[in-house]
Amino acid sequence: MKKKLSKVQSIIVFTLLVSIAMSGIMSFGLLLTRVGWHPGFINTWFFKYFLVELWLSIPTGFIVVPLIKNGIDRITVKNN
Repeated sequence: MKKKLSKVQSIIVFTLLVSIAMSGIMSFGLLLTRVGWHPGFINTWFFKYFLVELWLSIPTGFIVVPLIKNGIDRITVKNN
């Protein structure tokens, strides 16, 4: 039987994976549109953009996202 994640574990894994995916896709796309493809593009993207953005997106995912969710939950009608 496979072990499932707890609620807290699933929040951590979800936040990390979303941060990685969003950082990778957005930094790749922005760099590609601004600079264009060139030799060493992947190296430049990974070390100068992706890793930097990742260090910003992970704390944002754990701090800002829950704050926004709590704010939205306060103005959302609860189902009976």
